[in-house]
Amino acid sequence: MMSRIRLWLDALRTSLWFVPSLIVLGAVVLAYGLLAIDAALPSRWWTSVQGLAPLMDVRIRGATAMLQMIGSSMITIAGVVFSITIAAMTLAAGQYTSRVLRQFIRDRANQAVLGSFLGIFVYCMLVLRSLSGASPDDHAPAVALLMALGLAFLGIGVLIFFIHHIVQGLQATNVVAAIARDALPSIVRHFPERFTLSDTNGVDLRRPESRHRARVHAPRSGYVTGIDINALVEHATECDGLVRVRRSAGMFVAEGEVLAELQSPGAVEDEHVQDLRAAWSFANQRTLANDPGYGLRQLVDVALKALSPGINETTTGVMCVNWLGAVLLRVSGRRFPSQLHIHEQCIRVISNAPRMGDFINLAFDQIRQNASGNVEILKRLLEVLLALAESEGARVARKPILQQVDAIETLVAGSIGWEPDREPLARLIEEIRVHLDAAPEPPAPESSDGQAPGAYPG
Repeated sequence: MMSRIRLWLDALRTSLWFVPSLIVLGAVVLAYGLLAIDAALPSRWWTSVQGLAPLMDVRIRGATAMLQMIGSSMITIAGVVFSITIAAMTLAAGQYTSRVLRQFIRDRANQAVLGSFLGIFVYCMLVLRSLSGASPDDHAPAVALLMALGLAFLGIGVLIFFIHHIVQGLQATNVVAAIARDALPSIVRHFPERFTLSDTNGVDLRRPESRHRARVHAPRSGYVTGIDINALVEHATECDGLVRVRRSAGMFVAEGEVLAELQSPGAVEDEHVQDLRAAWSFANQRTLANDPGYGLRQLVDVALKALSPGINETTTGVMCVNWLGAVLLRVSGRRFPSQLHIHEQCIRVISNAPRMGDFINLAFDQIRQNASGNVEILKRLLEVLLALAESEGARVARKPILQQVDAIETLVAGSIGWEPDREPLARLIEEIRVHLDAAPEPPAPESSDGQAPGAYPG
């Protein structure tokens, strides 16, 4: 249930209509509220306050013209803002990757700017409507008109801010940083605890009998956006069975593909299979709400675009590796959720939750494969691996770090021919191995499943 709520909240945040709708609703409340205040105040009350008369003494004829001018200007500017936003997103998708569009859509500043111009337009229309039955020479509602004038000046400031913000947002540095800053909080949310050994160490766990098997098939095609593990444990307990999860958050499934397998001592009823299927949620795209690896995927995509022959921007690639290192260091040393989900000393669900090695491979594999002969990228990859080797998470990521080091060493030997270019890379490789040898990975005790706690099931 919580995963579905997070997805719903994330969908609201990444929509271009929710925040503007709230602002427009606020403009409606403001318009009717100020008109009510004007109606409650004495006629021409502002004459008793020195200096307010030139500002407040507005007749219906002048107020109508002013409101029409402000309203028409704001709706025109709103159209221009929409056009600029679409053009900026098109440019960003071509320059970086289409996945960065999510950052532009969910940008609170862009949403607030769009809502501001629409809100000012709606405010002017509502106040203008209230003047329809008055004589042209009557006095206009002073407070409502003064607010309309203030909102017009606010609109000018918002337009200047928007132009500055959109230009800043298209710079590669800010695009990459925005992706990483969205990914970093999601790491803490998904892995809130620091590293400790699994709670199942030394516990004698029971495995249910598996005489009967039933497969849970995907009801639709799309990306898995979340799994209700508690619901799987509950349903597995009801039939005294074991659920093996095959497809988890972030993975794509086709309709009819196997999501999981239910093993139980007795025959499995279709009702249990339907209940298990309801634990998965799907969408057309991945999100950070329930998929902690999606931020790394976005950074890797931007790096691959930067390293492509058509663009060839090594500096952007290095920036992506920098932020990949920041995300990996945030992950390093945190306790990953166990893949064994237990109820009353019995294994009920075996999931394929990600490990530290999965994040390292996701961050490095494709960039390394596209960095042949690129000394700067390879050097920065090794520097990030060195930082990981020096971190407290090195003891649980020793093997994937060494695998990446071996792969980069092979790539350096085959693609970099000049010895002075190879020397600093060789020194980094040696330093990483020294650090990992000094802090070897401790042996992990076996569970009753026959696997180290947290390892992927075969």
